[in-house]
Amino acid sequence: MLERPPEPTPSAALPSDDDRDRAVAVLRSHCADGRLTLDEFADKVVGVLQARSQADIEAVVGESLDRSGVAVPEAESEPACGANWVVGIMWGAQRRGRWRPRRRVNAFAFWGGCTIDFRGAELVEPEVRVTAVAMMGGIDIIVPEGVAVEVTSVPIMGGVGRRIRDVPILPGTPVIKVRAVAFWGGVTVRSKPSRSNEARALGHHDRRLGRPRDDESLDRVAASVQRERPDLSADAPPDGTVTILFSDIENFTSMTERLGDIRAQDVLRAHNELVRTQVAAWGGHEVKSQGDSFMISFGGARRGIRCAMAIQRAFEEWSVKHPDNSLRVRIGLHTGEAIREEDDLFGRSVIMAARIAAHAGGGEILVSSLLKELAEASGEFRFGPPHCTALKGLSGEHLLYPVVWQQAGDAVPDMA
Repeated sequence: MLERPPEPTPSAALPSDDDRDRAVAVLRSHCADGRLTLDEFADKVVGVLQARSQADIEAVVGESLDRSGVAVPEAESEPACGANWVVGIMWGAQRRGRWRPRRRVNAFAFWGGCTIDFRGAELVEPEVRVTAVAMMGGIDIIVPEGVAVEVTSVPIMGGVGRRIRDVPILPGTPVIKVRAVAFWGGVTVRSKPSRSNEARALGHHDRRLGRPRDDESLDRVAASVQRERPDLSADAPPDGTVTILFSDIENFTSMTERLGDIRAQDVLRAHNELVRTQVAAWGGHEVKSQGDSFMISFGGARRGIRCAMAIQRAFEEWSVKHPDNSLRVRIGLHTGEAIREEDDLFGRSVIMAARIAAHAGGGEILVSSLLKELAEASGEFRFGPPHCTALKGLSGEHLLYPVVWQQAGDAVPDMA
């Protein structure tokens, strides 16, 4: 006679929707108590949704759960009265890391910038209302992926950008409502992966394969130029300024792993040829290249931006023709003195341009606030809402402006 297989233990059984709901309720109470940041909460909710057993859920939550059918009550929390203020007046201000927002968060930027990063926030309330007012300044609001965000905007000769990734909303997450007013300034609301996911995506494969992270390629080019100190005076106009462009391929390390070294090298050669063709066409000087990273110098801010736009459009066309090996390039530009302040050019200015490129996303051109001021008077270029961010190795907060280069039907302007 066949024996009946043993019944699965409760901890090994496939969890029900009620089990997951109870776990999310517990995590929500932990977030309200301040034991979890919003970033950590989002990570753990994903773990609960992916769990294959009750034991997996309890491992994620970190405690045993009652399966009696009664939901675990959420912890009582004291209402967060009042408001948080983040004010940047002719300077930068930020709220990031581990912090506890109140029910209302107000940000004001006047000739300065503000950054509000909710990824490390301990949210007590189910809803947080953010009022962001930018007057000739920029405000950057960052939320974790999977959190519900509502944006209403009043742009007055300014811009409001909404770059929220289209991913499913995680259950139990609070709602962040943003009311943005931009008067000759910009407000950007964008989502980013949790820091743990970013670290895994950027570092896990690189460490395992013994390859450098993508940003390190830019750093190596900048460090090499600082050591060698090439003469850039020939590129400088009478005012002695040189515009520096750094570029690289987004996620090149991951692409190499996916394609294999031989195919990746073929793609890299095509990339290098496209970049060098546009640099030659727009009168740039290749200072240094290494792997997928370039440092280029130009004798004018507008010439550098025109070349950057031409590079992005060239890669857009190339990717349409090669959908299996599409390339997204990151570009950053800054302007510095080439003659009177040589030490500064090979110190802060080179680092600044490299860090700006590292901050850019694939298919994006970011420029420093100084370069924007030099180029915008012509009316030739359009800039998006600025990002206010800290740059590795540089003190303070910096305003970075995206260049709008995807204009349907427009050709690259003639070189002047």
